[in-house]
Amino acid sequence: MPGKKQLVINLIANTLAFSISFGISFFLTPFIIKTVGSVAYGFVSLALDFLSYASLITIALNSMAGRFITIKIHQNDNEGANKYFNSVLVSNSIMSAALAIPAFLCIVFLNKLVNVPPEIYTDVQILIAFLFLNFVLSIMGTTFSVATFARNRLELSSLRSIEFNIIRAIMLVSLFTFLRPSVSYIGITACVASTFVLITNVYYTKTLLPEVRIDKKYFDFKAVLELITSGVWNTIVRLGQLLLDGFDLLITNIFIGATAMGTLAIAKTVPMFITSVVGMLAGVFMPQFTIIYAKNDMPSLISNIKKSMKIMGIIVGIPVSLLIAYGDVFYHLWVPSQDAKLLQILSIISVASIIISGSINSIYNIFTVTNKLKANALWLVGSGLINILIVVILLKTTLLGLYAIAGISTIISIVRNLVFTAPYGAKCLNLRWPTFYDEILKSIVAVFIVTAIALSLRLLLNIDSWATLILFGGISAIIGLILNMFFILNKEERNYLVQASLKIVRREK
Repeated sequence: MPGKKQLVINLIANTLAFSISFGISFFLTPFIIKTVGSVAYGFVSLALDFLSYASLITIALNSMAGRFITIKIHQNDNEGANKYFNSVLVSNSIMSAALAIPAFLCIVFLNKLVNVPPEIYTDVQILIAFLFLNFVLSIMGTTFSVATFARNRLELSSLRSIEFNIIRAIMLVSLFTFLRPSVSYIGITACVASTFVLITNVYYTKTLLPEVRIDKKYFDFKAVLELITSGVWNTIVRLGQLLLDGFDLLITNIFIGATAMGTLAIAKTVPMFITSVVGMLAGVFMPQFTIIYAKNDMPSLISNIKKSMKIMGIIVGIPVSLLIAYGDVFYHLWVPSQDAKLLQILSIISVASIIISGSINSIYNIFTVTNKLKANALWLVGSGLINILIVVILLKTTLLGLYAIAGISTIISIVRNLVFTAPYGAKCLNLRWPTFYDEILKSIVAVFIVTAIALSLRLLLNIDSWATLILFGGISAIIGLILNMFFILNKEERNYLVQASLKIVRREK
């Protein structure tokens, strides 16, 4: 299938998968909060943060596996592809077993680590246990998910994501309806759904990569070391990201309390969704970048990077703008028992950096594709350490509280992306340092265009119900999307996206 058409298919499929995921979370989150309370809900996000800390051990190996396997396959080096695939599979099995020990200790001595109300203590322990099991399934599944990446068939992964969320939603509603309400159900349902995804990814590996097979004879310790040597910088990148915002809930729990942690967890729900959209869009372009790089077609690579930045700027700007314009109305309707204005302010503070980083996330792909990860990793860790230091000082010396926790990381992220990420991405491709600033500026203006439209409608009309919010939010998004397509994309890019989308729709019919 031609690369350009496949790109549009991947983009549409991934966007659909994330829309369904958001739609399910949209209905489930207030249902769960109402059933178990905001405090218990906060521990779901905190438990996921704990697993993010554990993932630091696995990132070095797994983050570069897709790149190395894909390049070997497209260079027709089946021996090399098998070597990397089996080396990663065996290593992931060993790491999963090793991580079980600290996970067990964390569950047993949970009350020594964080403040957990006694009435939900056992439920939180069960939650963490099943989320860890889900984490292990995800680690093993990572190896087999390389198949859809290597063949640039990400729409298949999107379909699995849709099915995963549907299975999880049905089970959650059933458990909460027929059994005693418990936050542990979130972990249990995640395990069941992840098992399904793992099985289907194994199937895709057999069908899409018939040249790759499971055989321990291909295990090569040198290949493991090569992957870790390259991927260790991704571990440091992830550490930097955690230092910037991954410790927010833990810091809140320790310095302010479990109730404030629950409030911040709710406030970060929409920003986390938008961040996921950014990651999803960046991931759509990654296989194509890797394949082009393997063929050493640099002009095409540069063209595709700029195009991806434009597309991301158009799409990401819409939810950010709607949050700014209608966030208080959304939270009032979504979680009426909470302080809607506070949630909106915290959400806007948390999401502000995405106005810049939305398009810049394509540049992060450059570091992975060119295997130049060191500088970005060091900058991220440095900015993360500065963030933690400033936040702790402000919490001890001021009354800023949650505003300090949410705001400092945003400011630091914006500065780092403008001062380092954009110019260094250009340097990695031997381009002039200001090469990507034009695309970044257009993305910023795109947010302001949609925000201005949304705020104008709000000044003219009374938006106080789901019907009016969805109607005028949709109108704002459509008008903003049309205007931004003309502002950001050139005529050739607009025609290509429209024609490719129409072809896909006709084919599906």
